[in-house]
Amino acid sequence: MTSLLNRAISIVVVLLIGLSCGYVLCDDSSTSTLSVLLEVKESFVKDPQNLLKDWSEDNQKFCSWRGVSCDSARVVGLNLSDSSLSGSISPALGRLRDLLHLDLSSNQLSGSIPPTLSNLSTLVSLLLFSNQLTGPIPGQLGSLTNLRVLRVGDNGLTGPIPNSLGNLANLVTLGLATSSLTGTIPPELGRLGQLQYLILQQNQLVGPIPAEIGNCSSLVVFTVAVNNLNGSIPGQLGGLKNLQLLNLANNTLSGEIPGQLGELSQLVYLNFLGNQLEGPIPKSLGKLASLQNLDLSVNRLTGDIPEELGNLGQLVFMVLTRNRLSGFIPRKICSNTTNLQHLMLYENQISGEVPAELGACGSLLQLDLSNNTLNGSIPVELYGLVGLTDLLLNNNTLVGSISPLIANLSNLQTLALFHNNLEGNVPKEIGMLGKLETFYIYENQFSGEIPVEIGNCSNLQMIDFYGNHFTGRIPITIGKLEDLNFLHLRENDLWGEIPATLGNCHQLIILDLADNRLSGGIPATFEYLQALEQLMLYNNSLQGNLPIELANLANLTRINLSNNKFNGSVAPLCSSYSFLSFDVTNNAFDQEIPPQLGYSPFLERLRLGNNKFNGKIPWTLGEIRELSLLDISGNLLTGSIPAALTLCKKLTHLDLNNNFLSGPIPLWLGSLPQLGELKLSSNQFSGILPRELFNCTNLLVLSLDENFLNGTLPLEISKLASLNVLNLDHNQFSGPIPPAIGDLSKLYELRLSWNSFGGEIPLELGMLHNLQSILDLSNNNLTGQIPSSIGTLSKLEALDLSHNQLVGEIPPQVSDMSSLGKLNLSYNDLQGKLDKKFSHWPAEAFLGNSHLCSAPLDRCENVKFRNQQSSLSEASVVVISAISSIAAIVLLIIGVALFFKLRPKHKKKPLFRNGTFKRDFKWDDIMEATNNLSDNFIIGSGGSGTIYKAEFLSGETVAVKRIPKKDNMLPDKSFTREVKTLGRIRHRHLVKLLGYCSNKGAGSNLLIYEYMENGSVWDWLHRQPVNSKKKKILDWEGRLRIAVGLAQGVEYIHHDCVPKIIHMDIKSSNILLDSNMEARLGDFGLAKALVENYNSSVNTESNSRFAGSYGYIAPEYAYSLKGTEKSDVYSMGIVLMELVSGRMPTDDSFGVDMDMVRWVETHIEMQGAGRDELIDPALKPMKPNEESAAFQTLEIALQCTKTAPAERPTSRQACDLLLHIFNDRMMFYNDKMSQDPYV
Repeated sequence: MTSLLNRAISIVVVLLIGLSCGYVLCDDSSTSTLSVLLEVKESFVKDPQNLLKDWSEDNQKFCSWRGVSCDSARVVGLNLSDSSLSGSISPALGRLRDLLHLDLSSNQLSGSIPPTLSNLSTLVSLLLFSNQLTGPIPGQLGSLTNLRVLRVGDNGLTGPIPNSLGNLANLVTLGLATSSLTGTIPPELGRLGQLQYLILQQNQLVGPIPAEIGNCSSLVVFTVAVNNLNGSIPGQLGGLKNLQLLNLANNTLSGEIPGQLGELSQLVYLNFLGNQLEGPIPKSLGKLASLQNLDLSVNRLTGDIPEELGNLGQLVFMVLTRNRLSGFIPRKICSNTTNLQHLMLYENQISGEVPAELGACGSLLQLDLSNNTLNGSIPVELYGLVGLTDLLLNNNTLVGSISPLIANLSNLQTLALFHNNLEGNVPKEIGMLGKLETFYIYENQFSGEIPVEIGNCSNLQMIDFYGNHFTGRIPITIGKLEDLNFLHLRENDLWGEIPATLGNCHQLIILDLADNRLSGGIPATFEYLQALEQLMLYNNSLQGNLPIELANLANLTRINLSNNKFNGSVAPLCSSYSFLSFDVTNNAFDQEIPPQLGYSPFLERLRLGNNKFNGKIPWTLGEIRELSLLDISGNLLTGSIPAALTLCKKLTHLDLNNNFLSGPIPLWLGSLPQLGELKLSSNQFSGILPRELFNCTNLLVLSLDENFLNGTLPLEISKLASLNVLNLDHNQFSGPIPPAIGDLSKLYELRLSWNSFGGEIPLELGMLHNLQSILDLSNNNLTGQIPSSIGTLSKLEALDLSHNQLVGEIPPQVSDMSSLGKLNLSYNDLQGKLDKKFSHWPAEAFLGNSHLCSAPLDRCENVKFRNQQSSLSEASVVVISAISSIAAIVLLIIGVALFFKLRPKHKKKPLFRNGTFKRDFKWDDIMEATNNLSDNFIIGSGGSGTIYKAEFLSGETVAVKRIPKKDNMLPDKSFTREVKTLGRIRHRHLVKLLGYCSNKGAGSNLLIYEYMENGSVWDWLHRQPVNSKKKKILDWEGRLRIAVGLAQGVEYIHHDCVPKIIHMDIKSSNILLDSNMEARLGDFGLAKALVENYNSSVNTESNSRFAGSYGYIAPEYAYSLKGTEKSDVYSMGIVLMELVSGRMPTDDSFGVDMDMVRWVETHIEMQGAGRDELIDPALKPMKPNEESAAFQTLEIALQCTKTAPAERPTSRQACDLLLHIFNDRMMFYNDKMSQDPYV
């Protein structure tokens, strides 16, 4: 477009110059003209090319001076363009009254445009573009009525466009682009009947496009791209019959595209990219027979793609990306578009199959249909597009395989098929794509071996096969790919050794072979990978020593060798000074920790846990100023914690558990302001707790168990207001438990067992209302009674007060603790009759209390009269026993007879008992309402079926979920499971089941739900919502309500259902929104019920099937296939991150070595722009209290997504934390509303 524009303007200028004057030499008769020109020269302070050397009083023939044109000794032209001149424009130019053409463009002139130029009444062209001019455009230029070309763009001009420019009746070209002009476009420009080029792009113009522009009947080029224009596109532009270029890109224009634009028969270029246009694409655009470029991308357009666009015979570019277009790709889109080279439809809501007719677009170079909901297979006709350079079909639901016909696409450079359901082998014909540079097929179901022929793709730079089912060895032929810089084969089933030939890929920057079954060692040839920055080999079976040659890898930034069997020294990998993360946990590395790890000043995460490192912790680690996480737990380290670590002020996680470290707890730990987790368990630390430690007010976890610490627990412990976990088990602490511990309001785990604490249990423990995981005070010397306040800990799941010297009765409040799953009060001196509510506990919970009685212990009279002689003789006992046995047998026989007599003969067991349907649903009615479950009625899909919208003749609208029957019976089980689950539960944040139907002949079951008119959370975050009349942006208030509603629904199924329910597939697309935008959790087709006993053994339905959705699955479930409540909590945490960030869990922006959790974890510790990236741009700008709430929500999400399930909160605790944020927000709102308006 730019070259077309410049060429046209240049032709106009040359014609004008040719028509107006010729080049003649002038005499020296006019001394005034000479002095003016010399004054003009004086304004140029630098002439680096010495072009004005002949501009001198010694040479008075100024008509011969460079750049000067004369006519009969009159200066009519001055052209000093592209001369590297700096300085300013002299006001004296206004005295050259005969000047027709002034061109000072493409220099480095600064200052303002002199208003005196308005004196040049005969001026035809004024070219000042591409300088450094500032200030406003002088309004006086509007008096130059002979002006035909005015180009002053590409400067730093400010202020508005003068209205007076509308007086330039002869103006042909007006170029004001690429400056900083503000204000509106003057409607007066509509008076310029001869204007052909109106170029206003890249300014800061605001307001609407004046309808009066439609009066510029000669207009050929109109561009106002990259401004801040708003309002709608005037339909009057459709009257510009000569218009060839219309560029309105990157503004905030709204409304619909006017159908009148279809009358622009000469239009070649149409660009509306990056606005807020809505509604359908007008069918009339199909009449633009001359159109070569159509770009409507990044708007809010809806509806189908008009098949009329297939009539655009000259079209080269069709770019409709990132809209909300739906329906199918028109089969006639290639009917006449024989010149079409670029078809870009990605990020819409297009469904259906990829039409085979696309094969008729024989000139296609780029085809991008990614990020839609396309299904079916890749049509073989696409393999006939032999000119294709880029084929992107990723992020759809395509099935089938890659055809061997791929060999026809010999010009292909990019092949992106990732995130589909493609399967089968990658054909060996892929090796015939000699120009292929990028090959992305990750997150599919491909299997078999990676073809060795891939080594023939000599230009290949990037390979990503992550998350498939490839088996066999890594082909040695990959070593032939000399340009390869990215190789990602993670999460497959590859085995064998890493090929030594990979060392030939000298350009390799990222190598990720993690999560496979690779064996052997790291090849010594890796020494040649000197460009390598990321090396990911974790979760394999690699072993042996690291080759010393790896010391040549000096550019490494991220390395992860965790969960392998490496041994020896890790030093060969420590040559880089650029590390950001270093992880070798769960290996068998021994020797000392290399001190050179401290030479990477930007290292953020250092994980060396669960190895056999010995010696002392190197002091050089204190040199790492950016260190936020240090995990060297589970080793053989000795000595003390080096004081140099006090310099690591960004340290948030310090884990030294399970070593042989000794000495006192360092005082300087209290100077680490961001410390959130301190784990020193299972070492040999001794001495008292330093009071300085309690300055770490951000501490969440403090684990000091299994050491030799002594002394009392200081009162200053109350300063740890953020503490969640306090574990001091197995030490030598003494004295009373301080009442100040009751101030730790966020505590959810408290362990003080196996110490020598004495005195009474503080009443203040009853203030720990968030205490949930466990309260363990066992094996101490506690005395007195159990305070009744403990019974108020309604969330507590385990209480252990055993092995103390407690006396008195057990408070009845303890029996009412509904969340309690474990109770141990044994071996105290408790007494009295147990409340009946204790009868379900095993007797072991109360053993060793000789004065306790009643179920589950002995009856109280047995306790009371235990030593008295029985008054019954042995004979009496025998008689009574015999009579009792006979009576029991008789009663049993009668009961069995009555059962068989009275039971219903052919009654089928209902799927659920408590469900009450609003009405009976008939199969035929549903078929009629959905046109036999036509695809046109699909509104979504879940983990076990497809969902349709059904509108009955009565006006009632419901959602119908179809679960197909198959031979393996799993879908039938899914149907039964969902009916059973939803049929017996009722909660305002769970989807409501209205009924169900089954038809064996149709091969499917149907579930009927209440219709959620606002679609799913996924729709609102990542697509156009179902009900487009609702607001398009989900604000923070709405997102926080959804988060709380989701948490309340999950809390209900985990804690208040009997038996408990695990959902197994929590994700944003399964969270539906009712008419009030309240969250309803749905799709219980993968849910299962739990039955727990005292020993926490779990009986469930079969766990052998895989459940859940990629990106939301808890890490432990991926390898164990065993879901728990904590798996649901993890998935809920991902949804919380999604709500705040607006990003999908599988967003490409996270990169290859990072998932959503790590991305949030990393950015939340940053400052400024890095931290701000966590907030969805659609939410900005946020109020300070909203931003604070968003970051608090992310903190909760991080707790929910801890790697270890035991470290995650329960759904009840997560719910309470979110409610706290929600209530704080309400308090802020009320405070604002109550402020005095007159202050």
